[in-house]
Amino acid sequence: MLEDACLLNDASALKDLFDDDAVLLTRATSQVRGRTAIANVIIGQLRHGGSYLAAPQLVMRSGRLALIISDAATSLARRGPDGWHYVISRLDL
Repeated sequence: MLEDACLLNDASALKDLFDDDAVLLTRATSQVRGRTAIANVIIGQLRHGGSYLAAPQLVMRSGRLALIISDAATSLARRGPDGWHYVISRLDL
């Protein structure tokens, strides 16, 4: 779903994928906190030539948490009543 939102440059969909207090780190930014700020950073980087392709190499799950690792990303997601949301993400866009 993150890949789809990135390919479509869909800020609204990006916001929905992250927890309210999520943290994002990209190559071009220091830590960014919160859904809106995260969506703005991702959209900004995509509009300036960045891209994201999901290719998870490892997914580890324990209860309501999942660690997702790929060449371009490392993320921790948490399952809530309305589905999975990223809590901490490092993305190479």
